[in-house]
Amino acid sequence: MKRLSTWASLLAGAGIVVSISTSHAGAASEAIAQAEADLAAAHQASAVWRLLDPATGGAAVPLGKLLKTAQVKLEANEESEAIRIAEKISWAAQAGIAQSEAQKSASPFYF
Repeated sequence: MKRLSTWASLLAGAGIVVSISTSHAGAASEAIAQAEADLAAAHQASAVWRLLDPATGGAAVPLGKLLKTAQVKLEANEESEAIRIAEKISWAAQAGIAQSEAQKSASPFYF
């Protein structure tokens, strides 16, 4: 078995790191694309929530503003934070749609 030289080992390691970060960035952009689709569906169902998130200063913001924050995080190479925010947006959009469907025929109840 041949041993790789130090330089060859370093280059191979750098190649692995680059491929991992590229695939992570791809996952982040896919997560953001899914969040955009879920948010569009929530808008169509009139079921858009506001969320508290530390990325927006802890204030309750609309999902659209949170999506812009995720895109800014992706551009700043903070892929894991962008994925976290995008997944939170998708969850909230889907939960809002489910709530809208569940309460579609809600009406007041009087004794």
